[in-house]
Amino acid sequence: MVEQVQTKVVTVFQKIVDGVVCWKRWSWEEKSQKVLVIVNQMATGTLLVDSPTDCLIRCEMASRGMTGEVTVAYLAEDNDESSELLSLTRRADFVVLATGAKISSAIDQQVRTYIQQSRLDGQIGKLHWLMNSGGKHVHPVELGGLPWQFGPVG
Repeated sequence: MVEQVQTKVVTVFQKIVDGVVCWKRWSWEEKSQKVLVIVNQMATGTLLVDSPTDCLIRCEMASRGMTGEVTVAYLAEDNDESSELLSLTRRADFVVLATGAKISSAIDQQVRTYIQQSRLDGQIGKLHWLMNSGGKHVHPVELGGLPWQFGPVG
């Protein structure tokens, strides 16, 4: 019997503004792909305790070999950090809009503004919608374990 112990150092960061978590980042390998996933929910958990959505996102990105860095940005009606989102987008190699189709008008406006700012900043090619097999925009939880599919953001 051959025993093997594997280790990986993961650094976890989060940014909090006025008591609200704006984003959370897990960093494994500095020189590998950096992914940003934008979800429409308030952050739950703590720095070291992940939400179910965080776990789904990290597992999916790791299964795709996207293990350099995963950042989850949380959209909420009382948290309009559009300049922060653009900064995170510039840092990322691949961006997933995982807001789903059932969003409030305030969140919808945040997403539209963010897409427009990304277009003006030359970042639009990085943006992709998370979609189900029918082409509908979905939140990671809505997929219920089905494979993730991405579509371009026009």
